[in-house]
Amino acid sequence: MIRKDLTGALIIVLGALVTAFSYNYVSPSGIALFGQWETSKGVVSAVSKTGSVNNSIDITNSDIIWQMVQKKERTVLDVRPSEIYNQGHLPHALSFPLMTFDDDFPELLNLINRSSPVMVYCSSVACTDSHEFAERLKNMGYTDVKVFSGGFRLWQEKGYEIEKNEK
Repeated sequence: MIRKDLTGALIIVLGALVTAFSYNYVSPSGIALFGQWETSKGVVSAVSKTGSVNNSIDITNSDIIWQMVQKKERTVLDVRPSEIYNQGHLPHALSFPLMTFDDDFPELLNLINRSSPVMVYCSSVACTDSHEFAERLKNMGYTDVKVFSGGFRLWQEKGYEIEKNEK
């Protein structure tokens, strides 16, 4: 009796797995089964089957980012939600949350020339918002866009200066 129950349960589990993988395979919004999971190469991503993360724009070395911030070589954009930005962000970073990109783009155009060097970041290497924001900037004609793929978490871990917006 127990053997029959275990066999039935195994058939149900296998059937569910086959159904799930089949649906994922044919669905245009399915999740790619193979992604980039090695954090040393930049953002961690199991990208959708229709898109990919452009790692050629990544800067993973926080010391290089620190120098850029100190020298103000690039306009730094924090794409995290404003509430999180206000709790702490890279020095001189401007808040432009990804979720309000369409509403904020005219303001961004007024502040930053399309040929000016820009660097965007979000929370961490697991966050893809900075890459999506960078791609949108490139699609809107910005020519020199980089991503700090380690994001705010790596900046904090390195003990670099953090600004806060006191309200």
